[in-house]
Amino acid sequence: QVDKSLSVIRDVFLAKDQDPFHCGWHVDDTGFWPSTSSSPGINAWIAIDDMPKSTGGGFALSIGSHLAEWKEEVYNITGSTFTLPDEGYRDAEDMFQRRGVGTCNIKNAASHLHEKLEDVKRVYDLRAGDVILHTRWLFHRTVPFEYDFIQKQKSLRNKIDKLSEDSLLYRRYSIRYSPGNAILPKGYGTELSLLHNPELEGKTLDEVTGIDGPWYPQCWPAIDQNELSGMKNIFQNKMVIAEETRKHRMKEMAPFLQEMGRQKRKSQLDNVHQGKKYENQGKSSASFGNKLKKKQDGGGEF
Repeated sequence: QVDKSLSVIRDVFLAKDQDPFHCGWHVDDTGFWPSTSSSPGINAWIAIDDMPKSTGGGFALSIGSHLAEWKEEVYNITGSTFTLPDEGYRDAEDMFQRRGVGTCNIKNAASHLHEKLEDVKRVYDLRAGDVILHTRWLFHRTVPFEYDFIQKQKSLRNKIDKLSEDSLLYRRYSIRYSPGNAILPKGYGTELSLLHNPELEGKTLDEVTGIDGPWYPQCWPAIDQNELSGMKNIFQNKMVIAEETRKHRMKEMAPFLQEMGRQKRKSQLDNVHQGKKYENQGKSSASFGNKLKKKQDGGGEF
């Protein structure tokens, strides 16, 4: 059923720095898009800085991946919203045991699916103010900065102003829109509206507004002035209370997130070391070949 209203279900400010580690191909889970898999949505991804394709640091889309025959396999491996049980998760342990390898880890968990996503990748030359609109189910990922660009920027900073290495940032702002009949998930999580009032679990965005105020304000067909006034109470009071509860949830989740991070970084470092091993083997082979040729030519010791 098509709803006649559109709400802002989440907005987030993001920035890519020079850290080579980044979130791989994914669709946003309930932590970034708090609605069930039956609820559609559109993401407006806005470039705050210029992001030339040549430098990296931008945004990649896997065109048509939301319609691919193999998408369910990726959903299951990464533990996307499509794998969320109807009743939700019981606690942090249940969440991490049942949600696959994690949202960002498809490359290490299933390289053949990563390659399928890469095959239809598109990266744009972006200028500040450009907007990319895409369905919430289109696979996307961050693009790390190109190594040569990072080294060039470091050299410039050393010569000019001695800025810290962290000054290399490409900023972006994301606004996620869903219809008013989109449904909030049930169970364990970190969504502020649900931490403030658990009775909102399984309710639509429109129902939430009627019960507990404009946590998800309507933006189409018109902005509701009463909702704008009510948002002040959300920000100054209800959100403050909910944030305290979320701190406790994050402490419960921390050991699982840390272990997931260790596993991801170990796998990525193993890949880097393996690449260097092959590179060194190639150099050794080339050196051996040069020595052999030199010996055959009658010059030098073998």
